[in-house]
Amino acid sequence: MKQQETTEFAQAVAGNCDRWVPACGGHEQPFTHNGTRYLYCFNPNKHEHGYINLDTDILETTLPF
Repeated sequence: MKQQETTEFAQAVAGNCDRWVPACGGHEQPFTHNGTRYLYCFNPNKHEHGYINLDTDILETTLPF
């Protein structure tokens, strides 16, 4: 069963907003890679995904996995 989108995610998509919201319908959880905390996000206006570095608040479009 698919989780329902969060209100923040649904409003961002409905409004075609140019802002980064947690991916997976708003249910994405932070993760740690090489000691750095990230959150996988989506920008509805740009139709792009990226990773917000939670320690620096900088968006990265790719990670060195």
